[in-house]
Amino acid sequence: MVDLSEGLLAGLLVALGVAAFARWRGWGIAIPVLVAGIAFGLLPFGPSAPDDAGEVFLLILAPLVFGEALSTSYVDFRRFRRPIFALAVGLVLVTSLAVGAVASTLVPGIPLSLAFALGAILSPTDAVAVAAIARRVALPRRVVTILEGESLVNDGTGLTLLRVALAAAATGTVSGGEIAWILLQSVVGGLIVGVAAGLALAWLIRRDPDQTVVNAFVLIAPIPVYYLAETVDGSGILAVVATALIVANTMLTHRRFEGRRSSVAIWRQITLILSAAAFFLVGLELPETVLALPAEDLRILPVLVVAVVAVLVASRLVFVVGYSLVSGRGEGHIGPREAIVLAWAGARGPVSGLAAFSLPLGVGVEAAADDGLLLQATTFVVIGITLALSPTLGLVARAVRLEPLDLDDDRREVRVAVATRGLDALDEAVRDAAGARESLPQGAEEAIRQRLLAELETASGASAHTGQLADAYRLEMAVLRAQQDELLRLRESGTPDAVIRPALHELDLQVSALRARRPADD
Repeated sequence: MVDLSEGLLAGLLVALGVAAFARWRGWGIAIPVLVAGIAFGLLPFGPSAPDDAGEVFLLILAPLVFGEALSTSYVDFRRFRRPIFALAVGLVLVTSLAVGAVASTLVPGIPLSLAFALGAILSPTDAVAVAAIARRVALPRRVVTILEGESLVNDGTGLTLLRVALAAAATGTVSGGEIAWILLQSVVGGLIVGVAAGLALAWLIRRDPDQTVVNAFVLIAPIPVYYLAETVDGSGILAVVATALIVANTMLTHRRFEGRRSSVAIWRQITLILSAAAFFLVGLELPETVLALPAEDLRILPVLVVAVVAVLVASRLVFVVGYSLVSGRGEGHIGPREAIVLAWAGARGPVSGLAAFSLPLGVGVEAAADDGLLLQATTFVVIGITLALSPTLGLVARAVRLEPLDLDDDRREVRVAVATRGLDALDEAVRDAAGARESLPQGAEEAIRQRLLAELETASGASAHTGQLADAYRLEMAVLRAQQDELLRLRESGTPDAVIRPALHELDLQVSALRARRPADD
């Protein structure tokens, strides 16, 4: 396991402290934590990066990607799957080839396989950095969804290409058939494991009433899912993403699962910790790797970094604009303004940094160790530059006049629809009680009706004061359940998850509050 005795735990605490300060100031955590890692890396004492890249992938990367995927809307992901997969697969291939060609030209004597390994490492955008930046600059929801979906899927594509490149470096050559087989194994193996694990967890969510047990299984899921997929030569990252999307969708659609609130809270904390650790780890390694380079490689490094950054920007711009011209109409269409913003949102982060750790050990050829070190240093510096450029995304969006999507009308419509459905359910419950000749608690119907009418009039959200009398439990619960059903119906009809999730969260809070006052005989 990773050795914490050399200050790694202390480094994690520093990273988390810097991240907390950044959040308190309203900043993104990526750049401050990265800078803190660089500062620590320049000190003659303190934490150092672990040597085993496999352990780093397993302990940090898998749950980090899982946590990000849990916050992604499955419905939105499915709706924009065409541009997502075009960018996550097509753009990654183009970028890998372009970066590999530049690296092989600028670095004398470098094996072609290692040059393309650098392209595979730097081709995926980072899910954590991209999601944080996109949300902070208030981009349209469809643009945010495409960026988030791309950054989740392209990790699997990039790491699969890295596996091909390292296999070629170790054996000297890889045939076209072997490349196709590796790609097929990675995609199919990862999807089979990920979907199977996701369906198993979905079954558990629907069947097990103990939310603590369910959330415990969800909490540990990323590591065994990643490990199992890698064992069968599948893509561990792709498996983790598939599992998370299925779990997130099941938690949202299964109305009786009340553990989603606690699960969301837990994973927000885990994602913060792991994001801080990942960015700190990249910063920690950057000065150590650069200073370890021979003098000749130090002279090549600035030229290589500038060339690679230029290729990353140019290839992304050309590909995204080209796709926008042939994307046609419908959900998959990307307009020219959206294309420019999508093209500029190319921050790299911990995924590329953690993948770069495998270069010196993964090449299998001692003579290539210096080349691996140069490419590793290039990766860390490029990550720093792209993260430094990422805050300019808001400026680009404003320059092209890409207005954020206004969801206020959707929110008002949802609140009106939910309040109306609640009134209908109340009327049905009252009629059923009258038909069965059951007496209702005095004042209960009127109290609930007044609350729903107030919501309908103001469209400003539900009151948290549910159930005026304990004996009104069944009546109030029937209303809340009907409102939850109405939200899920609206979701299926196309209302964005960005509107549905908070509205459903409000109802979850009311259900929990009502359950706390549940009569003893119910």
